[in-house]
Amino acid sequence: MKRLIATAALAGLVASPAFAQSYQYDPNEGPYLGAGIGHATLDDDGLDVLDRRGFNTDDSDTGYKLFVGYQFNPNFAVEAGYVDFGETSATGNQGGTISLGVEAFSAALVGKLPIQNGFSVHGKLGLAAWEEDPSGSAVNNGSYYSLGSGEDGTDPFYGLGAEYVVNQVMLRAEYEYFDLNGDYGDFSYDLISASLGYRF
Repeated sequence: MKRLIATAALAGLVASPAFAQSYQYDPNEGPYLGAGIGHATLDDDGLDVLDRRGFNTDDSDTGYKLFVGYQFNPNFAVEAGYVDFGETSATGNQGGTISLGVEAFSAALVGKLPIQNGFSVHGKLGLAAWEEDPSGSAVNNGSYYSLGSGEDGTDPFYGLGAEYVVNQVMLRAEYEYFDLNGDYGDFSYDLISASLGYRF
């Protein structure tokens, strides 16, 4: 359901009046959208503790994202997106698995530096509204473990990337760092992704 809501929200942005107008393509200005897939890695002290206690832990998974943006000139754009970091897990040595999924909506300012022939590099800085989805339980060395209720919050993130545009098709490679602050401690995600998009 959350993914359906996220997709609907992004579709609403695309269908808004600002994006629904008829544009003549300008390589230096206009709307764009895209989707990406990549490798998400969690850095969390709680997961490290479980690892030291004998759990079999997995701190990474396949992540994916959707994004929509508007470029105002060759050097500046704004971007909104949705990212799913996949699931991380810890399996007890006597059975059971604890899993944690995290997803976020983001909004960012993007600074671009054109190089030549459709190639550019960029940096982004923004905020991510995130939500956890914990599940499962495990038994390890005779002790029972489970996660509490999921948390949510809004925290900063930044990214660096490179982009190549040919015939309005956009190819992007990107690294993003999400610095998240929960009630039970701080944690972060590194997301390395490749994306395919379209410039209107």
